[in-house]
Amino acid sequence: MRNLKWKAFHFLNPRRNLENKETYGFKSSKSPPPVEQVKEFEDGLISLVQNVKFGESSNNPCEFQRKLNSDIKKIKASKNVIVKGDKSLNYYSVNPQRYNELVLNTVTKDYKKSTTHQENLITKMDKELAESLEIEDRVEVMSKAEAYITIKDHKPDFQNKQSFRLINPNKRNIGKVCKIILEAINYKIRAKLKYNQWRNTSDVLNWFREFENKERGSFIVFDIEQFYPSITEDLLKRAIAWAETQVNIEEKDKHLILATKKTLLYHSESPWTKTNNSECDVTMGSWDGAEVCELIGLFLLSQLQFPGLYIGLYRDDGLALTTQRPQQVERIKKRICKVFRDNNLSITVEANKKIVNFLDVTFDLNSQTHRPYQKPNSPLVYVHRKSNHPSCILENIPISVNKRLSELSSTEKIFKESVEPYSKALKDAGYSFDLNYQPQDQVRTRRQRKRNITWFNPPFSKSVVTNMGKEFFQLLDRCFPEGNILHKIFNRNTVKMSYSCLPNIGTIISNQNKKVISPPHEVSGPCKCLDGECPLDGECGTSSIVYQATILTQNGEAFTYVGLTANTFFDRHKQHLSNFRNFNTKNATKLSTKVWELRNKNVNFELKWKILQKAFPYKPGSSQCRLCLTEAYFIIFKPAESTLNKRNELFSKCRHANKFKLIKN
Repeated sequence: MRNLKWKAFHFLNPRRNLENKETYGFKSSKSPPPVEQVKEFEDGLISLVQNVKFGESSNNPCEFQRKLNSDIKKIKASKNVIVKGDKSLNYYSVNPQRYNELVLNTVTKDYKKSTTHQENLITKMDKELAESLEIEDRVEVMSKAEAYITIKDHKPDFQNKQSFRLINPNKRNIGKVCKIILEAINYKIRAKLKYNQWRNTSDVLNWFREFENKERGSFIVFDIEQFYPSITEDLLKRAIAWAETQVNIEEKDKHLILATKKTLLYHSESPWTKTNNSECDVTMGSWDGAEVCELIGLFLLSQLQFPGLYIGLYRDDGLALTTQRPQQVERIKKRICKVFRDNNLSITVEANKKIVNFLDVTFDLNSQTHRPYQKPNSPLVYVHRKSNHPSCILENIPISVNKRLSELSSTEKIFKESVEPYSKALKDAGYSFDLNYQPQDQVRTRRQRKRNITWFNPPFSKSVVTNMGKEFFQLLDRCFPEGNILHKIFNRNTVKMSYSCLPNIGTIISNQNKKVISPPHEVSGPCKCLDGECPLDGECGTSSIVYQATILTQNGEAFTYVGLTANTFFDRHKQHLSNFRNFNTKNATKLSTKVWELRNKNVNFELKWKILQKAFPYKPGSSQCRLCLTEAYFIIFKPAESTLNKRNELFSKCRHANKFKLIKN
């Protein structure tokens, strides 16, 4: 709704938007101004949400949903940390104390404890970079997300020799800008030099099909070990210097790319930095990590253009074809190793191969074919037909599997030989679908047109019987008919609806792990009232709450107001009392406005307070503020408890996020 109101505001006030400032996808921290022309649609949308109807399926779930609910209850009741397998679907239950030991041991291999001073320096640097781009009021500070591990259960003898992958989810949000810059640089270099830097399996298949004399060829396959952690500042600088010889790169962009590579890892709420004091730490979870690897990959490919070598790279996986003799291939292999060694990178490499497994494809030079490849100990699992997903998603899963298998199979015979495990996996997931070979020349690619679309993304649930799509578009047609001043930008071609999904099992496990590892801090505190008369009966020291104020007049009337505070209620109550006394702030809230109105009418009243619910406020890196959402829930679904609140409060920006903007730090 905020996006729609901003779009309407700029459409109706074109002079206010003479300059299109580049914001790099960061949203405004301001709430949209009131737009009278969308008021009817705004009220209709709230009414649509209020009148959602639920069916009997919520009370009588199917067998699959019952089992799923049972598993979720077990997860939420678990006192252990649930750790995911690194490249498998396995999960392992680990004692919290043992888990913290494993994380600490993994962290201390490459990191050492840092200080808040280093943290402040990075925040200061981000602020300076954001100010140079004029987006300091939009970009947040680092999220300080805790590092975690996955178990490398795909490694040989992992039961006796366990190893772990350390994941650093902490991100510098200014990296989003760097991602956009690097995407443009990489795209221009690929277009100019025509190097085989693959973005997906389809690119690799096309590369293989174009190679002539396959029966005379042989493969060289290699893998860059620890690619992300091995990217040093020197290697990145040399890659940028090389890229500058191919395309124009502004000085400020080079500075931005290098400046955003210094990051911190957080463990037990403490910052950690690389033991070698490196200014370059490219993490797998960073916004621009993949783009940095692609730039380094292009730089490496420029050094691997040997005569007679048909080579390509997908992130840290490389594949080459050549028709030279085995002895010559071995020499090429040594030259490839030298290139990576000169760049301080380690690789595992195999040469003179006729059959290789690369990504999810097996390439065979003897038969000049390719077929689907499935890694060992990686069972096929698809989203169940009875899962809580929109029907359009569930219907497209077997179709997508069929299309994918057809693309990976060079002939119908290979397709039929490979299809059995995929058919079984689909059947186990509740689908009745016959997989049939579809030659690629019969696949039509749809023309993609870029449109300025405003999306409505309600959460999907099978228990909802209201036809949300039908109701939403009827509301759209009714509020913005042909002839309406806003019909040009708000119609069925420019406004679309797509369901969002509720939290999946992975999210539920992640949230439960956070509770087990770091139990939530207690939000209750001691009473701060000195005169002994506490408005909350001794609970005024509680913070992060949604509260209710009830005005009872001498005439028997009752008025209710719902508010929130991330601070203690004691501090919020003092602000309310100040508004009740100060004429200049009498309209600060709807509650103070009503109090002044009753006083002016000489109506005696009594004011009572109570806590409705506790909730956590916004944190950097999260997509929502539970505190604001809880307040909105009471205003929408319990209007009798919030008679003084106005609906326009629901579409204002979360005020708790503002203090995490770089402009405030």
